[in-house]
Amino acid sequence: MNSAITAVHYCVPRQRLTHDELVERFGAQHMESILKMSGIRERRVVAPGETASDLAYWAARRLLDDRQLDPASIDLLIFASQTGDYQVPATACVLHERLGLGQNCAAFDIGMGCSSYPYSLSVAHSMLVAGVARRALVLVAEALTPYIHPQDRALVPLFGDGAAATLLEPTPGPGGFLGFLLGTDGSGYRSIMIPASGARMPRTAETRIEHTDETGIVRTQEHLHMDGPAVFFFSVQHIPRVIRLALERFQCTLDEVDLVLLHQANKTMVDQIYRVLKVPPEKRFYWMEELGNTSGTSTAILLAEAARQGRLQPGMRVLLAAFGNGLSWGVTAFEWNERAAVVEAPIEPGTANE
Repeated sequence: MNSAITAVHYCVPRQRLTHDELVERFGAQHMESILKMSGIRERRVVAPGETASDLAYWAARRLLDDRQLDPASIDLLIFASQTGDYQVPATACVLHERLGLGQNCAAFDIGMGCSSYPYSLSVAHSMLVAGVARRALVLVAEALTPYIHPQDRALVPLFGDGAAATLLEPTPGPGGFLGFLLGTDGSGYRSIMIPASGARMPRTAETRIEHTDETGIVRTQEHLHMDGPAVFFFSVQHIPRVIRLALERFQCTLDEVDLVLLHQANKTMVDQIYRVLKVPPEKRFYWMEELGNTSGTSTAILLAEAARQGRLQPGMRVLLAAFGNGLSWGVTAFEWNERAAVVEAPIEPGTANE
C-alpha cells in the first residue's frame, strides 16, 4: 500500500507589495540589486488582522468544494506553520472547527518552516500507510511578513505570504511516493530566527528596541533575523549532496525524474543548486517572481502551480526538495497520480464557494 497526492490548491493574500513601492522605501539601486539576485518583483502580503490560518482555510475550502468532499470524510488534518494563531491551542484545532471536520479526525500542528511541506507529507503518508487514517488534509501556511521590520532592507524584498492545501489518499496500484529523506543540522538554528518569540526570550520593552546594523538593516528582537550568507552557503553546498543521497535511496536517477521542484528562496540560490545537479532547463520550474519567498509554503505552491500550468501529467515523476531554517531539509519523490484533480487558478481569501 502506498499513498498519493490527489488534489492540491493554494491561496495568496489580496494585498500586493510591488517593486516600485520598495524602490520608494529603499532606493532604486538597492532594489535593482535585490531583484537581480532574487528574481522577486512582487510579493503577496497579509493585511492587518489576516493570519496564515485564514489563508489555509480558504485553500482547504477550495479543495473540498472542487472535489465535492464531505468534510466528515477527512480523518487527518495537519497544519504546518511557524505563524500559528496561538501558542495554545494548536491552530489545527481552530481550522478543524472552521472547516466543519468530524470528531473522528486527528488534528495537530507541525512547527516547521522552509522544509515543512516534505515533513508534513511524510507524516501524513506514514499514517495513511499504517492505516491510522484514510484521507489526509495537509495545510501548509505562513504569514511571516508581519514579523519582518518594515525597514529591514534585506528581508522585506524577499518574503511573501501564502498557503496550500494538499489531499493525500491511499493508492493500491502504481503511483504515489517513492520515499522521503529528512534531516537536520541544529548547529545552525540561529541562522534564521525570531529571538523574542517564545519562552526562552519573553517579549519586554527591551526586545522592542530598534537596532540598525552596519549595512542599514533595522530590526528588533521581536522581528525575523536571517544570516543570509550562512543560509546561502548551507543551501548551495549541502542540498545538492542531500538530493543525490535521496535519489540513491529512492533507487531513482535524475534522468528518470520529469520535474525538479526546489524551495523558492531566491532565484540565484535555486539556479546554483540546479547547475550543481546538472538539471536540464526543461526539468526546472520557478514561481517566485510575483509571490516572493513564502517559506514552508513555497514548494506546495510550486507543485500546485506546475500542475495548473500543465507541467504535470499522470505518471510523471517529481522530485521535491525544501530546506532552510532549523537548519533542516526534506526531500521526496513521487509519481503524479492519475486521480490528482485538475488544479484551478489560485484563490484569494473569501473567494471559495460559500
